[in-house]
Amino acid sequence: MSPLTPISSPVATPGAARWWFSLGGVLWLAGCGGDKPSTTTNSTGVAPSLITEVTDSAVVPAADLWAVVDGSAVYLPADGGSAQVVLPPVHDDSVPRASAVTMPASVAPASIDLFSPSGKVATVAVGEYTAGAQREVAEACDAWPVVPLRDAPTGDGAWTVALLAGTATAIPADRLGGLSATDSSRLVVEITKAASLLPLDSAGLLRRVPFGVTLAYRTRLDAGVELVVAVVERRLNMEASPKTERTVLLLEKQRGARAFSTVWRETQFATEDDLIAIDVLAIVTFNEGTPRPSVFLGEDFGDGSRVQLLQRSGAGTWSLRWSSAYTGC
Repeated sequence: MSPLTPISSPVATPGAARWWFSLGGVLWLAGCGGDKPSTTTNSTGVAPSLITEVTDSAVVPAADLWAVVDGSAVYLPADGGSAQVVLPPVHDDSVPRASAVTMPASVAPASIDLFSPSGKVATVAVGEYTAGAQREVAEACDAWPVVPLRDAPTGDGAWTVALLAGTATAIPADRLGGLSATDSSRLVVEITKAASLLPLDSAGLLRRVPFGVTLAYRTRLDAGVELVVAVVERRLNMEASPKTERTVLLLEKQRGARAFSTVWRETQFATEDDLIAIDVLAIVTFNEGTPRPSVFLGEDFGDGSRVQLLQRSGAGTWSLRWSSAYTGC
């Protein structure tokens, strides 16, 4: 797999804050219209031995489920060693101008832990939010405010998401391309086998089309549970309107089990230009209360982006816990 590849900025002004996605070394861009791409997207939490009814992911409120104990902000990389400040209570229809944000006192200045899928990267200091230093974007665009960082590592993929210091503990994951050839091949077989058992293609159009694994991370949770976060795809090459089915999978293998079970999935079915690029930003467990293993996903729409948080309950059920507001054009 190739290294992380820069895609587009969630804001319209050159040099403003942006974040990066990699999809197994393949660059995927969404459509360039003024609205988010129109895709058929379904998500469901799946118990280890039972696939539940598919529900539209849009029914989940955009920020209502963020836990206050998990901090007042999520931070994303921005240009020049700075960070975007994602404010969990903000919804799609209420993103303020970056120069007019009421910044919570705990957010900047602050100390934050930087994470990537491979684990914790560093703990760094966040400088003060300065309204006058915010870059303005086009009238039809939204952007998160940007704050300076002190001594933060730079470069593509140096870090992918951050939280207030002490909020969470990293769960380091191995990327598919970083495994041995034997382990990589075995994992791809296990992922595609799990995907083939799901009722993803209700119309039967893709029944004989094989899955391709474009992204996968593997880690181990407490109690010996093996977790895989993967993205699989199938393509229907119709002349007039080729379609792609892209599915995000969370798979678990319990101690002593021979095969993975699907515990959460979300599927897009759209033309290639309308697909949303997906990346794993980090896997962590939040420290407050009972352990809550969580996966941060990044979604890139080509001219905008958002962050999702998938979380495992004490009963072992995964669900979409929170989605940030969409920012971009």
